[in-house]
Amino acid sequence: MKLQVPENLKARRFGIVGGVALFFLLLIFFRAYQQHQLNSRPVEVEKIPVELVTPQVRVFKEKVSFVATLEPEEQAAVVPKLGGKTVLRVLVDIGTPVKAGQVLAVLDDSLLRPQLAQAEATVEKARAALSQASTQLETARKDFSRYEKLYSEKVISGQQYDHAKGQAEVAEAGERLARKQLAEASAGLNQLAILMGYHVLRAPISGVIAARFIDPGDTSSAEKAAFLINRQDFLKVQGAVPEAAFAKLRVGQEGTVNLDALGGKTFRGKVVRLSPAIDPVTRTGQAQLLLKSEDGMKPGMYARVELEVGEHQGLSIPREAVGTLPGTGERRVFLERDGKAETRTIRIGAEEGDRVEVIEGLASGEAVIVTQSARIGEGTAVEVARP
Repeated sequence: MKLQVPENLKARRFGIVGGVALFFLLLIFFRAYQQHQLNSRPVEVEKIPVELVTPQVRVFKEKVSFVATLEPEEQAAVVPKLGGKTVLRVLVDIGTPVKAGQVLAVLDDSLLRPQLAQAEATVEKARAALSQASTQLETARKDFSRYEKLYSEKVISGQQYDHAKGQAEVAEAGERLARKQLAEASAGLNQLAILMGYHVLRAPISGVIAARFIDPGDTSSAEKAAFLINRQDFLKVQGAVPEAAFAKLRVGQEGTVNLDALGGKTFRGKVVRLSPAIDPVTRTGQAQLLLKSEDGMKPGMYARVELEVGEHQGLSIPREAVGTLPGTGERRVFLERDGKAETRTIRIGAEEGDRVEVIEGLASGEAVIVTQSARIGEGTAVEVARP
């Protein structure tokens, strides 16, 4: 038998289902309304606080710089005057201080010594011959003087007088010959003595041995240096300066020399020489500075040289406000325009301390953002930070 559901129970069920459906429908409409309200609310953009500066006029020193290598004030190459000689002794090494005239090395002189001894004997023989000839000349002159007096007194004959005169003339000729022979023998001896001196290598200047190219047992060469000697109480640097700046340099003016090898330490030097002509190819002139050698300074060190050539006025901004455009290398700054950052390409000039000269791209009244942040770019919202 089929059960019958009362009508009032059916109505109740229908009311519960309808109420639940209405509840969910209202809930859906409410969530839609909330989403609409959220979407219609204006988005609040984050503003980056920044500091602003305006370009200032200041005096910049005009400078010119170049890189160079420290060199000794003087460098002398000691080259043997005789080639093909065996090196017997080497008395100095690299780094040895030497005085001018000091013996550095000795070459084999065994082949020259017999010639020198023979030349000395020849000189002694010529000197003895001259002494004998001088004595004979003195005797002949005295005899002739006596015979001349006797002849004037008619005591002796003319033949005897002529004989005495001839003897004096012969003695004079013999003395002249002996003197000439002694001079020739002495010249030969002097020449051999000079050659003997060439077997000893001496320092031409005072300084320090910078290089040594020979060892005992080597054969000397008259075409290659045996030693290099540096005089380095003072050191020099030399480099090329563009012609526009070169014309402003003066001998005696000071400059700075920065040495990377000594931790960037800076030294003072003076311009001692300026080239008399400009290179027509590079349009540069050579400037040489001299500076006193101090502890740690060595020839060959890399040097950065800077010279002042004048001064001028220009617009300046802090160095930290300047950035670089990626990919181009151009310099740029950010300006503040109506609450947004605006990129501006600039060209810089002199740099001094924490200030940079702006040659092109900025006017004196413009507001430059000095704050550096990776979040700042073209169109970024910014606000001026309050102190």
